[in-house]
Amino acid sequence: MYKKAQTIQPWLTEVHQALHRIPELDRDLPETTAYVAERLDEMGVPHFACAGGLVAELAGEPDAPVVALRADMDALPVTEATGLPQASRHAGKMHACGHDAHMACALGALRLLRGEGKRAATLRVLFQPAEETDGGAAKMIEAGALDGVSSALCLHVASSLAVGQIGVISGPARGASDMFNVTLRGRGCHGAYPHLGADVVAGGAQIISALQLLVSRETSPLDPAVLTVGRFAAGTARNIIPDSAGFEGIVRTLDPATRARMAARVRELVEGVAAALRLSAEVEFIEGYPALVNDAEVAEAVRRAGARELGAENVITPPCPQLGVDDFACIAERVPGCYVDLGARGPGGAEEPLHSPRFYPDEGCLPVGAALIAAWAQSQA
Repeated sequence: MYKKAQTIQPWLTEVHQALHRIPELDRDLPETTAYVAERLDEMGVPHFACAGGLVAELAGEPDAPVVALRADMDALPVTEATGLPQASRHAGKMHACGHDAHMACALGALRLLRGEGKRAATLRVLFQPAEETDGGAAKMIEAGALDGVSSALCLHVASSLAVGQIGVISGPARGASDMFNVTLRGRGCHGAYPHLGADVVAGGAQIISALQLLVSRETSPLDPAVLTVGRFAAGTARNIIPDSAGFEGIVRTLDPATRARMAARVRELVEGVAAALRLSAEVEFIEGYPALVNDAEVAEAVRRAGARELGAENVITPPCPQLGVDDFACIAERVPGCYVDLGARGPGGAEEPLHSPRFYPDEGCLPVGAALIAAWAQSQA
């Protein structure tokens, strides 16, 4: 299948570059959706609108199961700095996370399978919006996109791996994420007379420092967790201690018990330290995506397909899970699923990270991804 996929490299590159030029955000994806639909129509693959995205389905063997592929569609609010002729035409928007490549691989897999007759499982592709925002997967699930599906696959480009390599891990693969917003209220005063007030800036700094103890002193070093405060806002002038301040953060965990404990302890610690410093605190905790857990059987099927197509030496087992998040976790909660890293670093290429304004996957990854999807679908018949 990989050799066949290499013969459609020019087509895959054309599709990828066309999608790269028209990045769109969240669920506002009219150009992207129209382009994908046009390509599906050209191949004669039935499709329908679903929860802001598209569902396409290529029928396989009559009694074969239905397997799903998630291909995210949305881009990021990033100003592209690649300098490429196929760079974004939409100011302030960029496919900096490789979702353009994911769509190209999905379309490529459908093209490969269509040329193979029906010697495969039925492949249902979820072209999904809003992966980068509020979770388009859950909305598609609610709309019935997984009905009748026996297992699911998701590929994500990874500049940490070379083109021709894939990374597959069994069990926990990506973290859960939960957000928190904190509002502190004290007593404003003149900066020369801090004893007359209750300082929300100094107090906020103490609270943020103390929050790190939840990871370093309350969580086992063998239990991955990270807490990040990325925004702090207070004040209007350098010589005025303000009445209020606010900060925002995110907690990432793998273990469900650790996730629940961190949610409770963030609230307890913020409120307790604030009270000790004569401040009041309001804590809003927002539940995010669950941890993404790869099913062992699906992961093994992907490994076997990868070994056949790419060689066993190119099927890499990552040493540990990562704490980045992906709402494919919602799909993997409903049906057995596997999230696969798709090598996207070219020969001698720099390891430009995802979400960088200079990120661009080596397009040699496209036939690899298309072939892997198609081979996996064939193996499930």
